[in-house]
Amino acid sequence: MEGYIKLHRKILDNAIFRKPKVSHLFNYCLLRANWSDKTICWNGQPLVVERGSFITGRKQIALETGLSEQNVRYALRTLHTFGMVKPSSEKSTSKFTYLTICNYNDYQHLEDEANQQSNQQVTSNQPASNQQVTTDKNNNTNNTKETNKNTKEDFENWWVYWRSLIWRPEGKKQQALVYYQQLKFTPEQITEATRKYLDSRRATNTYHQSAEGFLNPKQKQVQQALEYVPPKPVVVEVNRDAPIEISFKNQRDVVRRNLAQMNKQEAQVEWEELPESWRQDKKIQQMFSEKN
Repeated sequence: MEGYIKLHRKILDNAIFRKPKVSHLFNYCLLRANWSDKTICWNGQPLVVERGSFITGRKQIALETGLSEQNVRYALRTLHTFGMVKPSSEKSTSKFTYLTICNYNDYQHLEDEANQQSNQQVTSNQPASNQQVTTDKNNNTNNTKETNKNTKEDFENWWVYWRSLIWRPEGKKQQALVYYQQLKFTPEQITEATRKYLDSRRATNTYHQSAEGFLNPKQKQVQQALEYVPPKPVVVEVNRDAPIEISFKNQRDVVRRNLAQMNKQEAQVEWEELPESWRQDKKIQQMFSEKN
């Protein structure tokens, strides 16, 4: 296979990025997926493998990725749960599995190849001019992004991230989407606020709010989480040279109760069996002297 694929930085915000085996398998699927529709012959019949799809099997994936078949099964199930890769029950057979990457066109644009060739030609002819145009274009893109609302795609990525971290009911997704698009923070800031919010709740062993409660602009939970600074740990200095004061109050009470039920001979045996530190206490010494 030739060529390259695009890998968006948003993968850093996805929950699977912290699952090495799942992330490894997703990258493998991106590399194996067809760039365009292809027709193959299977059992004498034409089979169209669509763009963003490919046919494979667990053993083949395990061989090419270095994962065990059990890990392949787990990773595929996780990707399916997160809505990233799905198997086709209609096109899969007992001999192979037909896998499709969800939203493949969002990841790999068809026009990129043509644009790349065009840009390479312009770059070779006018490097200085093209650099200036590129800079201006990037600035315009950044300014546009700052004024645009957060998209539904941004929310879907956040929703997956939210569900991977919470330990209580997730909340109402549709209402959470409404609040998400009302926030005046970037997707990266909302993701950071989510992490800090849940980390603080977990550290204090307290419940977290539902998704719509956390995102509600009126409650300002996102803003507070971004501004939150964990308190510095309190360092207590201990003077190791200071004498250690030992309280024998409990020991004295034990001795007093026991001596009340003993005669002189039993008290003598009790004295000999006491720990050395107890026998150094003057009040315990006095109690045994009075008993004798």
